[in-house]
Amino acid sequence: MSNLSILETIIKEAKLAANGEIFTPMEPQSEAAERAANDNAVFQADFTLPDALQDKTLEEIFQNDYLTEDELADLASKCANDNFDTLPIVLLSDKENLPTLLDQVSNRLKAKMTVLKSQPLSDEEYTKQLRKVQIEAAYQLLLEYLICQDIKAIKGQKGLKKKSASRKTKKDVVHERYPRLGARQIRDFQKLELPNIYAAVSHAISISEVPTHSMALSKDIAKKVQDEDSKKTEGKMLKDWCAKEDDFETVDKTLTLEKPIVAVSLFANIGIGTSLVEKVTGIKIAVANEWDEWRGKAHRRLYPNCKTIIGSISDQPIFDEIVAESRAAGATFVFTSPPCQDSSNLNTADSKGTTERATLFADTLKNIEAVGYKAGIIENVPLWLVSRPEKALNILGDKTIGEYVLDELNRMEYKTRVGILSAADYGTAENRERCFILFWKEELGDWKFPKKHQFRPTVFEAIHMLKSLEAGEIDPDNRWHYALPLTDHEIEFLKHTPTGMSTWLNSVLYQPKNKSGSAAGASFKASYRRVDPAYPCPTITSGSGSIGDVSSVHYGRPLTEKGCYSDVRVFSIHELLLLMGASADFLDPLLPPKAFDDDFESLHWKDSMLTSKDEDNVRDALGEHVCPKMMLVLLSTFPGDKIATEAKEADK
Repeated sequence: MSNLSILETIIKEAKLAANGEIFTPMEPQSEAAERAANDNAVFQADFTLPDALQDKTLEEIFQNDYLTEDELADLASKCANDNFDTLPIVLLSDKENLPTLLDQVSNRLKAKMTVLKSQPLSDEEYTKQLRKVQIEAAYQLLLEYLICQDIKAIKGQKGLKKKSASRKTKKDVVHERYPRLGARQIRDFQKLELPNIYAAVSHAISISEVPTHSMALSKDIAKKVQDEDSKKTEGKMLKDWCAKEDDFETVDKTLTLEKPIVAVSLFANIGIGTSLVEKVTGIKIAVANEWDEWRGKAHRRLYPNCKTIIGSISDQPIFDEIVAESRAAGATFVFTSPPCQDSSNLNTADSKGTTERATLFADTLKNIEAVGYKAGIIENVPLWLVSRPEKALNILGDKTIGEYVLDELNRMEYKTRVGILSAADYGTAENRERCFILFWKEELGDWKFPKKHQFRPTVFEAIHMLKSLEAGEIDPDNRWHYALPLTDHEIEFLKHTPTGMSTWLNSVLYQPKNKSGSAAGASFKASYRRVDPAYPCPTITSGSGSIGDVSSVHYGRPLTEKGCYSDVRVFSIHELLLLMGASADFLDPLLPPKAFDDDFESLHWKDSMLTSKDEDNVRDALGEHVCPKMMLVLLSTFPGDKIATEAKEADK
């Protein structure tokens, strides 16, 4: 049981003590079950209690108000390996003892901090002692919280400014009950909230610091709590959008077409998502639209037979050109993936939801109605379905984007099916979870989601055959397989990070630091983490070139040098392509020399690596990909025979 799990238990006990409630421990989950729950993205598993508390319910503890000396000794003994200290857990329900207990904890904490700062300790011993201090400090915050609850419960005497013989002011009552608390302490105690305390403790443990009162009251912690509350609310809302059992096929299917189907790709990026469609199916991408100039020109190079229109679909001339070209090509199918930044949890910018980009779903629907496709696929991040960006409220009214899109498609007389699916369930070594809306005309029949594959591909299966590289090295036999350089201090802490683990779990000496030696900041817990090779890769993002990005670091292999691991680097471009399920040679047409009659300049190289600008362009585009195997498998169940037959008859 981790220190953090113990702290979760302590905090829950404290909350119940404050509220006078009783809690019965849950059955413990196995590590494998907990990991599987976390891997399935939308909803997180609840925590379990330490083994030492499994044999004694909190109901029994609270009925007696305390644990006996023998029980305390037994609890301390059973939790010794978790550095669980010998503080009495349930003196917490006795308000009169709170100030005394707080003083005891505070004094012990000061003493331990003095030891940590003054004595020369080994790295291992320092880490062990630090964990104890962190738990002690967490107790101190919880005791302050309970005092806060008690002070809040004291009723004020309205209109009474000074105490009298019969009545006392709230200030006087508080002072009598807690004579050693100053006015500022009393004020600050009343601001403490349990979620903020837990967030402060979690954050402190993640950066090997001691949780403090000021940390629990900070704006950064308050924002973390607000974000977590938002995620929980959104998670509950997303549950309604998950595909049901009847939405899936029960057997594997294959798309067979007598005549090619002409398709359009909106928000095409560089065409990663449709890269296997033309190779494997009878669907031809005839028209594409991409607003970014570099990506649009790259798409032209990669799809020389496709009419790629560069510019924003929200601009009327561009919109009209897309519609005209689509009609002229006889397009009957559309792939569309409107921008997700305004609905993504990875976007923490203040401008989130306030730009024109947030309204592009409406332009997508206008295009669908104007061209009159027979069917199509809309892809986006799951939160897009429940999002209500500020810029789009005049369009949405009281609806979410998902509700609005489905209502509009139904108005256009399309049948629809919506679900949240992971590419890892369909032959891709990336656990990229996205929402998909299938829409089609009723005369085509029914279109269900494909049957999930039995096995999920792992990171190791996808890339283990590639050459092991250290930071700054290249593979002379593979143009796309090279390791971006790192600074010496980055190499040092990453070298000591075990396979599949986060650098935040290293000893303090080898945790992420800035060049100045100060602790590195991180907005996400998954940053500075080596990917676990035994599972699909977590979602690949546009920041894959940074070791501080979420899940961007190679898993590494143990070295003979004790405590050190290989492949100190981010994934190479070749590895990213394999993980997301694209062909290894997908980007080859972008290589020099220029062999096409277009205005793409080809990629620029220096010392066998892409220049920083082109490296950023490529990784940025790859980070916003649609998994090509995912598109392929969604089409395997598409009832496209009638469209192909109509096209064949039209040719006659």
